[in-house]
Amino acid sequence: MNNDEIRRRAYEKWEAEGRPEGEHERHWTEAEKEVGGGQLPQTSSPAHHSGVNVPEGNGQTTSDAVPSGSGQPGSFKPGELASENK
Repeated sequence: MNNDEIRRRAYEKWEAEGRPEGEHERHWTEAEKEVGGGQLPQTSSPAHHSGVNVPEGNGQTTSDAVPSGSGQPGSFKPGELASENK
């Protein structure tokens, strides 16, 4: 989308309406839609997201950062937390 094209189209709309004051944002937005086909520019490619893996199954995930065990709050033993391993 080219800003010069948008500016030109917004100006045409403004003149066609008799040069009303305070309508510049509406004219610009309408011109953007017309010049750009009403679509937003693509900011990333589908390939950018191809490395995302969603876990399958029951939604449970595992982590080396959290020891498996009872899974209850307060079930950590001294020395198991990363902050204690400094």
